[in-house]
Amino acid sequence: MINKLPAFSPCPAIGVTLKVFLISTILYPVRTDKPNRKHMKAKVATTILAVAGLGMANAATVIGEGAESPFTGGTPDGWSGVSVMNTAVIDSSTEGGLVEVTQVSMFAGAGRAGGSHHLQAILVDSNNLITWISPELTPTQEGLNVFPISGAGTIDATAGDLRLGVWQWNDGQDDNAGGTVAFAGGGGGGMFQQNLNGSLGADAISIGHDTGGGQQHASGAGGRDYHISVTVSAIPEPTVFPLLALSGLGLLLRRRRS
Repeated sequence: MINKLPAFSPCPAIGVTLKVFLISTILYPVRTDKPNRKHMKAKVATTILAVAGLGMANAATVIGEGAESPFTGGTPDGWSGVSVMNTAVIDSSTEGGLVEVTQVSMFAGAGRAGGSHHLQAILVDSNNLITWISPELTPTQEGLNVFPISGAGTIDATAGDLRLGVWQWNDGQDDNAGGTVAFAGGGGGGMFQQNLNGSLGADAISIGHDTGGGQQHASGAGGRDYHISVTVSAIPEPTVFPLLALSGLGLLLRRRRS
């Protein structure tokens, strides 16, 4: 399941024309015989901030499978392990293929919000190797938990598909109430699970870890639907207009102080 979230995305030609107009308004204001300096400064500052905001908004896509967030119901695993979802995919068409994860949503099963159950969202390539790992996440309530993510690195899906997965464990336990994320009995797109020692915690996996080896469990299409999704956004392209606008605002503030 891939969901595109609404975002401000004007036609590039209109966007560029508007930016040029606003920049020219700042740099070459229309002169009047009796200008209201205070009003002009306020107007210019507002215009500068408007220019700075253009181009900064970017779209977002939710990556998951089966049911969509907010999730309801389900049962967590008893095992500790890595689960990889075959149809929750980031590819080259997902926001251009160069993205960052900005949010993880998941549904904590009953008894999994006491502080000892944790998870890490992961991305796995076509060779079943882990290419990205989220920070350690700990649900604070049974049911829906939403975790904002920042600074977790650039994800490059331009060279091949990346599947969403999750590593989940219970502190100090192996295969004893090891799951954190609830799953429904049907509706998934197919998955496999690698059984890992839960007592290792976050140290059980790392970048390059092969999820295809060891003890395996699997579910075909229409089977397990893990209630977890990630929101990804395109890496913003650098643009000169926000920099010019913010520089102009700085000059304006400096003139007002002098």
